[in-house]
Amino acid sequence: MSNITYNKGLAEWHDPATGPGIGDWEWILERSTSTYTPNEDDESLLDKAGFVEVSVASYVRTNLAGTTFAAVHASNLVKIDCNDVSFGALEAGQTVKSAILARNDAGNYVPVLRIDTDSGALLPRALSGGAFTLQINASGLYTIGTSGQ
Repeated sequence: MSNITYNKGLAEWHDPATGPGIGDWEWILERSTSTYTPNEDDESLLDKAGFVEVSVASYVRTNLAGTTFAAVHASNLVKIDCNDVSFGALEAGQTVKSAILARNDAGNYVPVLRIDTDSGALLPRALSGGAFTLQINASGLYTIGTSGQ
């Protein structure tokens, strides 16, 4: 599978009533034993068949922080970025399959983005007891292309 953007989550991301800074946006780590098959039309992770979250004792979902939106006029892009995501030291014994950004809608967890491939060989990754940080690419979390007229 490759990285995926979810339709409902993306709509909520851009909605002034629910976007970043409004409500609770969290990063969730999916465990390698998960058999969940993501689909861009998924509207919730709640009771999603086969979804398994990392469950080592020190793991907690991590809040989205440092969200920025910037126009890159020279490239006709809108760059959306956030801080790197630190989960702290996570005990050994499980493997992270993906990282999912979701809005906690009263426990409903509306997903916006799932990252399971990267250029730095982060995922999948076996937990080893050390710090686990999701490093966001210098190009941003994602970009939206605009047409130059």
